[in-house]
Amino acid sequence: MRATGIIVVAVLVLGVAGAVVAVASRESDTAFLYAQEHPRTLEPRAMEVAVRKGNDPVPSGNSAPSTGAKCKPGSGGPERNPWDCTVRYGSGNTVRYRITVAPNGDFDGSDPTGQYVLKGHVAGPAPPPGG
Repeated sequence: MRATGIIVVAVLVLGVAGAVVAVASRESDTAFLYAQEHPRTLEPRAMEVAVRKGNDPVPSGNSAPSTGAKCKPGSGGPERNPWDCTVRYGSGNTVRYRITVAPNGDFDGSDPTGQYVLKGHVAGPAPPPGG
């Protein structure tokens, strides 16, 4: 009788452990599916860090590094296009760019005159499923 009781308890413990593993596994599937259906959105801080990587786009070639940036998102998808970013440079120049971000994080933009161009990559939204 004692051996039978030990076997029953062992089977119950294994069953509970299996149920815990199955539930935990299901939760990770749910999190994965949620992330696929709700890609994270690009935040202004990430965009500001990305646009600050470039130097002042002056024709003389004596470009100064940026000293600050402020970006405002649009409302287009997880990339939040188009972005309006104002970048300040050590030279004293301030340039306002209209920027479009691709789903893979590559971006390009220009000032209203088209004279100054800004290209780069921003860590941001997850690519679309299958993309």
